[in-house]
Amino acid sequence: MNGYFVPQPHEKPAPQAPKRPNSKMYTMKELRHCAGSELPLHLDVSATKKEEGYAVYNITTSSVSTQNRWYASYRYSEFLAFRNQVEEVWTCQDEKCQGSCQSLRDLIEACFPKKAGIMSTWSFMVEDRKTKFKNVLVHLLRSVLLPGSTMKCFHARQHLPPAVFEFLGIEDDADKRSLLQVYVDNHQGGMKKSVSHTGLSSLEHASLGMKKMNSMKKSATTPNLAQMELEAEEKGATVTVENPQCMICLEDVEDHVHADGPHGLVTLPCKHSFHRECIFEWLLFQYHCPMCRSQVGPHAMTNYACPKKQEQWWLGNFKENPLERETK
Repeated sequence: MNGYFVPQPHEKPAPQAPKRPNSKMYTMKELRHCAGSELPLHLDVSATKKEEGYAVYNITTSSVSTQNRWYASYRYSEFLAFRNQVEEVWTCQDEKCQGSCQSLRDLIEACFPKKAGIMSTWSFMVEDRKTKFKNVLVHLLRSVLLPGSTMKCFHARQHLPPAVFEFLGIEDDADKRSLLQVYVDNHQGGMKKSVSHTGLSSLEHASLGMKKMNSMKKSATTPNLAQMELEAEEKGATVTVENPQCMICLEDVEDHVHADGPHGLVTLPCKHSFHRECIFEWLLFQYHCPMCRSQVGPHAMTNYACPKKQEQWWLGNFKENPLERETK
């Protein structure tokens, strides 16, 4: 029998996840032990056994920014109905989802407690459910309140946050703000001046155009814009500047509109101004200015989780506390 040498086939190394700078990949075990300390809302779950033979799970949600507390109580069947709504109604079923709805559903499925039948009121089962209910709710808050991939989906962005806040019993709009929304609100005090940055930019542009037209003849009468603003403030004069334009909706931003209203003026640390409603929706899934791309908020790490096929990311591990008010 003739023998032939069959070379060993070339074995390719197993594909590895791409290395991302300043990022962390969470396993399911690690994710279950994340307490959500960076969230603007903290929650706790306790339980009460009823004589009728079932347990009620009590949720206490506290706001870091307003110190408000909100309360809600549900049985296991109500938690299960809420989960079904998250999976079937408040997240999209599109295979080309722009966010990470499928990943969110996979994570909830992995964390949600199973039915226990007659053991549902046994102490160890109640404790297990308390922990798992908290894990599910913390991850939902993480997906809603931290800038990340979940809120890139328009369907989830419109339906999931209101549903989560209603389930937790949160009624005050101030406690429904995302982490970066709270950060921007806390840093509004020192950003607004009598003349907006966008307005000054238009004046500078006009001044530059005049200089180009008179390139051979340098004008000695053109004042420094900063000095002009200072002198105008000292004299109590008002510099007439066109309303800045919100570069998200391309409509004018009016200074006189109340800042807390949807069309109020909100200024980012980079001095660009937008409608409150526009920039607040943007900051649900982005963490930079739409115009200059400068980062909003302190430096952070991009966290990833991939329970099955689809990946989810969110911002966390901030180097500074983004919920701390600006000190003057």
